[in-house]
Amino acid sequence: MTAGPDPVVSGPEPSRGDEDDLRDLAGGALVVLAGKAARLSRGAFLWVITLLCGLEVVGLYSMAWAVCSTLNTLARFGLQRGVVYRVTAARASGDRRRESAAIAAGLLVAAIAGVAVAAAVTLLADRIASFYDKPVAGVLRIMAWTAPCLALGCVLTAATRALRIMRYEVYVRSVAGPLLLFAGGTAVGLAGLGLTAIAWVQLAMAAGTLLLAAWYFRRHFSLLAAAGAAAGRPPLRSLTRFCVPVTLTDLLYSLLAQLDVLMLAKYVDPWVVAVYILARRAASIVLKAPQAFDAIFSPVVSDLSLRRREAALGDRFAIVARWILTVNLPLAGCLLLLGDPLLSLLAAGGLDLAGLTLALRVLVVLCLGMTVHSVFAVAEPLLAMSGRPGLNLLNNGLWLALNFGLNLWLIEVWGALGAALGAAASMLLVNLWRLGQLYVVRGIWPLRRSLLKPLLAAAAAAGAAAWLPGAAGPALGAVAAAAVFLLVYGIVLVALGLEREDRVLLERVRHRAAGGRG
Repeated sequence: MTAGPDPVVSGPEPSRGDEDDLRDLAGGALVVLAGKAARLSRGAFLWVITLLCGLEVVGLYSMAWAVCSTLNTLARFGLQRGVVYRVTAARASGDRRRESAAIAAGLLVAAIAGVAVAAAVTLLADRIASFYDKPVAGVLRIMAWTAPCLALGCVLTAATRALRIMRYEVYVRSVAGPLLLFAGGTAVGLAGLGLTAIAWVQLAMAAGTLLLAAWYFRRHFSLLAAAGAAAGRPPLRSLTRFCVPVTLTDLLYSLLAQLDVLMLAKYVDPWVVAVYILARRAASIVLKAPQAFDAIFSPVVSDLSLRRREAALGDRFAIVARWILTVNLPLAGCLLLLGDPLLSLLAAGGLDLAGLTLALRVLVVLCLGMTVHSVFAVAEPLLAMSGRPGLNLLNNGLWLALNFGLNLWLIEVWGALGAALGAAASMLLVNLWRLGQLYVVRGIWPLRRSLLKPLLAAAAAAGAAAWLPGAAGPALGAVAAAAVFLLVYGIVLVALGLEREDRVLLERVRHRAAGGRG
């Protein structure tokens, strides 16, 4: 097996033990997961503008933001991982000047890439609007300038992530950002200002989160020191070399995340795009757990890789995969049981029975596909932070090709449901490929017998919920079924016996519930 590039630490066993890593993984993930739960308020933002502005406006906004958010990946330039990697390496060597230089390099790259992306989108706005035959050119020109704000904010929060402090990124991206959107969207909707004003709200959110990120950054780093390092010779070349494959990988992943929307927008009416977006937003709840672990997994993996602890990498991956599955199975079960009444709330935005039926079918397909994908999602940071970002580029390229081909075929046949089927099928196929790849390339096999415990608990819970009369009926019946599902799942899971690592996770939950930080 091949170690990561540029090892800066070697030799004896690290001072941080296995228990420390597990506590960091559990505590950091819980912080970020709480933030991801708070970020669900972005769904509230979509619901508010659906209610106040209508499905047509939501569809046009979603299409325009899909374009901008995809291109914003180029502005971030892989810095969310590159800065973590370089700052972690600098701190391991004890050189604070290298640390400031790494941050300075990240800020310079973010500023250049962000302005370049914003300018490109501004210049191409008319052509993009013409391609889709949708009136979104003015909206694109406004939202284009979110790129430099979000890129610079990404560098600042990545620096604090290198310290294994997760809460600042939570406050910035998962709390402040969605709250700004919700407040702005509500004000715009009540004032009847429409699509252009929603674009300005998006830009205001990006600027506001940048200011907040800078505020938290200053608690642990010096902006003056970073500015001084920028005037010297910051490691632009080494940072860029690391970030280029990460950027391409992230761009492919961003395209994957938005490909269904971008393709639907070409072939269907804006209201169908809005229905798909709303159902996908609900299904994406099951992606919050892997996203939470991704944030803390990157510095842990980077540290283990620099210390050449290959066996520990596989153990951490297997543990995190089980934790994600344990969290996501009850989430997915309750989401499917409550999907009908939840989506029915959208009827206030003009969604008729046919639209509700379509949204529910999309929700079921995407929820199942995302649940499977979530278990193995941390393979991507494992490969990237242990010096294998090129494999992620290959994997995401294959994933994009599969998704594009399936969408091209299935959207024409089944419309929005076809997009959901294409997304779910491509997720399944690529994750099977990734499992084999991890075993061959790094000797890691995360499918262990301990994964059967949450699966058996979920099967028992599903049987109990299905037996309950009226489980698929009115809202109260769905709520009762979800409550039974959660109760039976927890009882069976405990009866089957918790693993040692699970007890560490529960310890961190109790610690945070008691008001501790982690």
